[in-house]
Amino acid sequence: MSSQPPRRRFVIGLFLIAAVIQVLYRPAQCSSLMKYLATEYNLSNIYSIIERNQIANTTIHLRSVTVFAPHNEAFLKSTKQENDDEYLPCYHITNVPMKLEQLGKSVFSELDGNPPMWITKKSSEEIYVNQAKVVYNLANYEHNNTFGKPQVLHVIDQVLQPLRMKKNSPQNVYNPNAWEFMENAEYLDLDSYHTNTFLQRVQTLDKKSVFSNQGGHTFFIPVDEVANYPKVRPEKIDVKVIDAHIVPDNVLFLGPTNEDEQFKTLAFTDMLKVLASFSKADEGDKIKYYVSSDTVVGDGVHPTGAVVAEIVKANIPVRNGVVHLISRPLMIVDNTVKQFIESYKDREDSVLHRFYEEIMNSGGDFLEKLGAMPNVTLFAPSNAALNDPSIQSYLTNRTYIRSLLDLHIVSRRLSIDDIVAESIDKRLQVSTEVPRKDLFFNVVTNGKNRTLTLEGGGVNATVIQANLAATNGIIHIIDHVLGIPSSTVDRKLATDPTLNETNYLGQVSLLNDQLGDVQKRFTYFVPRDFAWKRLAIDNPSAYKKLFMPEYSNVARQILERHLIIADKAFTMDDFKREANNNYNLSVKLPTVRDVSMYIQIREAAEGYSIEWRGEWIHVHRSDVRCTNGIIHVIDKVLITDNDIEVNAAIATKSITALVLIMAQCLVFYYFN
Repeated sequence: MSSQPPRRRFVIGLFLIAAVIQVLYRPAQCSSLMKYLATEYNLSNIYSIIERNQIANTTIHLRSVTVFAPHNEAFLKSTKQENDDEYLPCYHITNVPMKLEQLGKSVFSELDGNPPMWITKKSSEEIYVNQAKVVYNLANYEHNNTFGKPQVLHVIDQVLQPLRMKKNSPQNVYNPNAWEFMENAEYLDLDSYHTNTFLQRVQTLDKKSVFSNQGGHTFFIPVDEVANYPKVRPEKIDVKVIDAHIVPDNVLFLGPTNEDEQFKTLAFTDMLKVLASFSKADEGDKIKYYVSSDTVVGDGVHPTGAVVAEIVKANIPVRNGVVHLISRPLMIVDNTVKQFIESYKDREDSVLHRFYEEIMNSGGDFLEKLGAMPNVTLFAPSNAALNDPSIQSYLTNRTYIRSLLDLHIVSRRLSIDDIVAESIDKRLQVSTEVPRKDLFFNVVTNGKNRTLTLEGGGVNATVIQANLAATNGIIHIIDHVLGIPSSTVDRKLATDPTLNETNYLGQVSLLNDQLGDVQKRFTYFVPRDFAWKRLAIDNPSAYKKLFMPEYSNVARQILERHLIIADKAFTMDDFKREANNNYNLSVKLPTVRDVSMYIQIREAAEGYSIEWRGEWIHVHRSDVRCTNGIIHVIDKVLITDNDIEVNAAIATKSITALVLIMAQCLVFYYFN
């Protein structure tokens, strides 16, 4: 081998590796499915429990079957129960041999009562059995047993969990539908949860039929009580509320269902429209799953907005679909915004527990304010937002935090639909409880999904859970704390959707390269995109030239007129104080371009304005704080006709000189 050329040795090596992979990842040809399971080390757990179960073992030896075989890693992630040997073997077997392409919406297992395994096909290669995903490259293994019966094996990534009876239950329940599930819940192993209250309301309102319907549906069944969750008055559960707990004609296990994808519930009618969706959150060392009901069209009894419930026991297969036990009824709005936040008091690691703590650390009066407001929208930072290491030093200043809390509330109800409707012709700007501090909204639509972003106090945040309903308002959970800077000036320019033009010119002219320096302090009067569009109308020639690569040096000089670099950054109040000290005369701005540029400051109800060269320019957003400076967003570019003409002449002369030099070099090269 050593005498072979290196390339040939390399090719031979690749073939050997491929051969090893073929051996490791393609099923060996054994005389029966059981022998194959016995020889595959990664399927030893499922082999052992099938071998110990006489019914399952005999079935595989004598009959045609399909086996859904969890690999050993799946068993490691599964909680072992003492009755696994009784329930698991037969629930992973069906008595019809089926390749993946032959699977329908469900198959019947060999467990007593033949409860179904539900099939979800997201694509030809992404297929789920209940909650478990089929390992595609380890599926469709076919063989005949000793009696010539065809058999098929598919490896899956989770252990299938059937509905189980309580230990020593006096009554057996075989393959119940959702109604029989509720009716016999006392005999079922439901981790000590009870569903009596919801059952009684279903019986009282004669809604048994919607839980007995044949087919495949999803049922959300509230449990009687969950620690640290507020209780809901039973009489609030009416006919329409019950309908909102059923997603018809969709069997939605958590694994294959897209997060935030909305499904119509039975309460989606002409007069009332309620959708349901799943979400999840990392809370401590656990991932918790939630279901939301979103009433997009309400009525006099059922207000619009979302209600969220934790899924306390998920993925319970029943004869007509899947059941998820949830912490509270959906659709019912019976808490104020204050009570909604207080409900997170004792739920450590829950999404708003840290927000509640910060409110109480700042004195607690903010909660009273929320309770007293008749109409309010609260943008509540999540645990992850408040645990961000970059903001911890700010959280020690309780007075500062109390002032920031007011930046997170608006004294009106604002759902996503409201924001979309009011943003058709312009970017929505809404006043907060902090004077002259507004929130600015942007909605991005991608197919059926809508993402809401907002900016407040210089911080961009994304709404991660929207339209949570309260009796006196709406709560949106956001991923950043507003008002606490977390971005440098250059990053703020890059991420703000209204500053694209200035950011682009700063990039091509290389001005932005210095704006990430955290050792310096920048004050930047940034023209927003509206200002550049205004320039394109007023002076189209100048606008066109500024965005041409050969004029990047001109663009840089104009941007430098808007930029101050000093040992501190200046707020509009700083400029106003200096103007007052000068008897309301001009303020000198030592910008990078013009060391002696003068402006005047004016403050009015709509905010600040600056006067430059005889024109008053509105400050659209003032005091946008960054970690290394402050941005003031303005409505006009500080430019004169002379800027373009003089610099264009310089640029033309420079280009001409460069061309002459290149020509001389070429002549010298070819004739010497």
